[in-house]
Amino acid sequence: MADYYPLLARALEAMPDRSPALRKAVYERARSALISQLRSLDPPLSDADIDLEARALEAAIVRLEAERAPPEPIPEPAPVDSWQDLPESVPGAPEPEPLRIPPRAPEPFLPPAPPPDLGPTPLLPPEAPVAAPLIPIQARKGREETPFVDPADALLMPPEPAPSEPGADETTSEAGGGRQRPRIDVVAPPAGRSRLVRNIVVGAVLFTVIGLIAVAAFLLRDKPADLHPIAAEQPETAPSGAESKYADRIGGDPAAPLPRAPQPNVSTPSSAQPSTATPSAAPADLTVAQRAVFYEENTSAANAPPTVVQGRVQWRLETVNGERGQPLETVVRANADFPDAGITLTMTINRNRDTTLPASHTIELAFTTDGLAGGPKRAVQDIGLLQAKEEENARGSPVSGLPVRVRENLFLIGLSSLRNDIERNTDLLLHRNWLELAIKFNTGSRAIINLEKGTAGAQVMEKAFAQWQ
Repeated sequence: MADYYPLLARALEAMPDRSPALRKAVYERARSALISQLRSLDPPLSDADIDLEARALEAAIVRLEAERAPPEPIPEPAPVDSWQDLPESVPGAPEPEPLRIPPRAPEPFLPPAPPPDLGPTPLLPPEAPVAAPLIPIQARKGREETPFVDPADALLMPPEPAPSEPGADETTSEAGGGRQRPRIDVVAPPAGRSRLVRNIVVGAVLFTVIGLIAVAAFLLRDKPADLHPIAAEQPETAPSGAESKYADRIGGDPAAPLPRAPQPNVSTPSSAQPSTATPSAAPADLTVAQRAVFYEENTSAANAPPTVVQGRVQWRLETVNGERGQPLETVVRANADFPDAGITLTMTINRNRDTTLPASHTIELAFTTDGLAGGPKRAVQDIGLLQAKEEENARGSPVSGLPVRVRENLFLIGLSSLRNDIERNTDLLLHRNWLELAIKFNTGSRAIINLEKGTAGAQVMEKAFAQWQ
């Protein structure tokens, strides 16, 4: 289940007006886009998964609305029923007259009275001695006599210190009435560190899924047939330092270069489009196959050299249908094939037109893994960020974005929509001749795919970015 709170929060922050009506419109658009995009995935998701993602979106909306709700008014304190609250005087009342005390008259002098005659004093019987009780009464613990203290003096006396020993509480309870109350220990709540760590971990995982749900469905829709014919050209020879570069990346000694049979140049004339084609479609361009190299980690022995498989990649500029009445959109598509490794890659680069998604462009990566002859069938489980570099054996610079996993063999990379990141990503994709992608199979082995742009790829990229401006 994903958490859409970061995406919705960033979308609301980018809006100049955050009134409730506009926020509600953004929420409704996010709901409809999420449901339609999830149902358009191929293979389709189950109803339970779609309902789970919809509930996650609703939870994010409730959280955003709770944060933007006006604070509750502070209740006014109740009036105090006290003589101090009464006004000193009532408006309109007459001024009270000052109290006059009459002078005290002097008391008359009286002679002292004679003592009363009470008669002879009666004889009192002697007091009988107090008999000792048959059963001695022992003083109860803590039943010590307490000297009498005047209440007025008690207010001036400092409070007695609390007992520091465990037995002091018992003594006090017994002296107060002989019955001890049960003592309940208050357990202090745990520190917020575990909660903070949990929120960070869950937020990181859910933020990764955000790009999947929001960006993936935008790309995974019905695509028309290819509008451009394919022409193949003989790939160039691989540079000698490619194997050593891979050894530096994943370990192991460099492998010897493998011979590769030359492929004849094949060109196909451009075929006519059907009469029903939209006039706004881009003109057909011939595509030329460029070099592609697949380096796979060799786990058969320690420090074993990696396996190097040569392939080819074809760059095309295609036109696909827009979303809901939008005009045709231009995309860059690269098809890489490695027959000896049993894997193919289709990479599609498209401009993001959905304003609710914080991404300038999206890169879809779809793998097909047929497996090697006699070997187990495998699938791509994870990928890294796409990297751009000048030469095949150079270290690449990653693009600014976030890779997300849709399912096995299908991934998306959302490029950052910040201004500086857009300029940097555009420079990397336009002016670097090689693109590198690190992948990991479900068997645990790792591999690196290098794609050469060449002249054909550079022209396709330049035309696409010129139309995206």
